[in-house]
Amino acid sequence: MVKDRMVELLQDHFELNLYEARAYVALVGFGVLTPAELASVSEVPAPRTYDVLRSLEKKGFAISQPGKVNKYRPVHPENILEKFIEEWQERIKDELEAKKKAKEELLELMTPLIETEIPKYGVERVWVVRGIRNATLKTKEMFEEVKETILLADDGYIAINLENDIIKAIDRGIKAKIIVTKQLLPRMQTSKLIDYYKNGKLELKVAEKLELPMLICDDEVFFALEDMAARYFNYETQIWIKDFRVKSLFEGKFNEYWEKAEKA
Repeated sequence: MVKDRMVELLQDHFELNLYEARAYVALVGFGVLTPAELASVSEVPAPRTYDVLRSLEKKGFAISQPGKVNKYRPVHPENILEKFIEEWQERIKDELEAKKKAKEELLELMTPLIETEIPKYGVERVWVVRGIRNATLKTKEMFEEVKETILLADDGYIAINLENDIIKAIDRGIKAKIIVTKQLLPRMQTSKLIDYYKNGKLELKVAEKLELPMLICDDEVFFALEDMAARYFNYETQIWIKDFRVKSLFEGKFNEYWEKAEKA
């Protein structure tokens, strides 16, 4: 119903609760209402009408006319909705600035902790990373910290979604060898990685399929455990390992793929 949709939009985007949204829609429809009248023409419970109308007035959506019985009329939707958006934009701007300042202060405060790499309980070299968001953050971190070489065997996520991070690493002088599946290659035709490949800035090959997709950055290895259900729900389990022996094993597998793969 149209009325329900109006109520939904007011709740979702203009910070009115359910009763306030219903009351405002009723005011727009009837023009002027007393609290008792509001209860009779809307789904706002009678005991709540006074509080709801006063709240609408406080938020700028209604104007009251004092008298023996207070009457309320709506502020024109075009005026109040536009005013709300303008105030929201200013508020968001202030919140964004506050978050930026908080980030800078936190980085300043945490710098001694970051630079003092003295582990309390030994060096952790194996981590489990779950979920697409956490996996993305870890992968971006690897690209930011890599010093020498990137080896990527990708079947559909990293090369497409993190191409800018790979490009930045290459621009810093990092050597990159990338294998992608044939299924993925058509999606990469507009990628900067293709341009970098054509210009000789990275090596790129294509494989029919990859049983073990992986990312190797120097001595760090990142790969996913096979779990189709978890992948479907974006909760795939990824393993990060920093160990030169494990890196050698995975690098050997990468080289097998590289030898069998074709030029892009």
